[in-house]
Amino acid sequence: MRTTTKTPEQFTNKDVDQLAHLAGIGFGHGDSVQMREDSISHIQTADMVQLVHDRGGLMAFSMIRGCLWRASA
Repeated sequence: MRTTTKTPEQFTNKDVDQLAHLAGIGFGHGDSVQMREDSISHIQTADMVQLVHDRGGLMAFSMIRGCLWRASA
């Protein structure tokens, strides 16, 4: 298994296709133009996207936006 972290600017068309396909499976929508457009929208608003590949295929992803914690004052 290989984990990578990318910013939206680093995404290739292949990355988008794989993410949209996996998201479509998760939401029961399969591959569709709407699923791809929605995935692109989410990718563009994320600060970072973590991708987990196994045997050349995308197995999981997570999108990160903003700080997950703040230092206490």
